[in-house]
Amino acid sequence: MAVTNAYTTLAAVRAMLGITNSADTTNDTYIEAIIDAVSRSIDDYCHRRFFTTTADETRYYEPIDWDVCYTDDILSITTLKTDDDGDGTYETTWATTDYDTKPDNSALDSLPIMWLAINPNGDYDFPTFSKAVQIVGKFGYCATASPPKQIVQAALIESVKEYKLTREAPFNVSGSSDTGTIQATGGFSEATLRRLDKFRRII
Repeated sequence: MAVTNAYTTLAAVRAMLGITNSADTTNDTYIEAIIDAVSRSIDDYCHRRFFTTTADETRYYEPIDWDVCYTDDILSITTLKTDDDGDGTYETTWATTDYDTKPDNSALDSLPIMWLAINPNGDYDFPTFSKAVQIVGKFGYCATASPPKQIVQAALIESVKEYKLTREAPFNVSGSSDTGTIQATGGFSEATLRRLDKFRRII
């Protein structure tokens, strides 16, 4: 299978597992399925995704006040429009000078845009009702090719751990007549959680 928007690679996981024979592809499909599941589990835990899409997406938001609108992670804005009377028609197109992207200096700090504020010299205020703001653009924490190093490391370690867990401890149980039965622990490790907590978005 082909893995889309993964945070580690088949080659990296194979190397850490010590699978050096390039002709040994027996478990590649299974490893890729693990990589895919781990990558999406990281998104779920962090309440954000660390990739973007090739095409623009259209998303809708409800501002918390006339001057602030919290959004998903945004990499770039193509258009911002508002529905000023709640009829489902986005009749007002904002210029980039009408709003400020936040946090300030996000690009310099390798952060996405996380909310918008009106520009004091702009022409508009945010309407404060459901789906009042329409944003077309690229969404995500970062481009697929460059997720943060902590995310890459977490995906690699957890993919290897998941593979070993299912291969060496099926049904999360392992052991022998000498050691007795051992219940293996699933879920992210404490070390991985510490890496991810820096990126976890409060919702």
